[in-house]
Amino acid sequence: MCVRTCDGYFFPMSNRATVSDFQRDQSRCEAGCPGTEMQVFYSRGVAGDPATMTSSSTGRPYSDLPAAFLYKRPDQPLPQGCGCNAAQNFRIIAGNPPAAQPEASAGSGAPFLPTPTDKPDPAEDPETQANASGHLDIAAIRQLLKKPDASPASALPPEQRKVRVVGPTFLPDPEAAIDLQAPAQKQAR
Repeated sequence: MCVRTCDGYFFPMSNRATVSDFQRDQSRCEAGCPGTEMQVFYSRGVAGDPATMTSSSTGRPYSDLPAAFLYKRPDQPLPQGCGCNAAQNFRIIAGNPPAAQPEASAGSGAPFLPTPTDKPDPAEDPETQANASGHLDIAAIRQLLKKPDASPASALPPEQRKVRVVGPTFLPDPEAAIDLQAPAQKQAR
C-alpha cells in the first residue's frame, strides 16, 4: 500500500510484491502523490488489518504512524498542504514532465503562457500525416522508384571485366530440365 504520512490515507500499489519491488513501488507512490511524503507499507495477507501493515523503510506498523487513520476522522482538521497535487499528478501519469519556464519570465512575475500549436486534423489518415511530416511527397516517391544507372563494370564485355559475374548463364537449360512430377516415359519393347 502507498501511505500518505500526513493523514494516513492509503491506496493499493501492487499485489504479491517482494522486497526487491519496494524501491520501485516507493517511486510509484511518490509519483502518484507528488509534493507529499509517501511510504510503502506491506502486509502478509490479502485480507489483513490495515493497522498491522508494516513500513518497508522503517519496519514499524501502520498503527505507530502519528497520523494513522487521520483521514477517516472528520472532527480532526487535515494538516496544511496534505494532499496530492492533482494537476501535477495527471501530467506525470500522462508521461508529460512539467514544462520548463523560460528564465526571462521567471523574474518578471508575469505568468508563463505556452505557445499554442496546431493540432492535426482528426479526419486525416495517419499515414498521410506521417508522410507529410517525413517530407514524403510525389517527387520523393519518383526519386525512390527511379532505376539506378547501370554500373560501368557490367557494361564491359565479359572478357574485359575484372570481377567474375555470376548470373543466369550457369543455370541449366530449361528445355533439358527433368520434370520431377511427370518423369519421362519408358519405352516398351
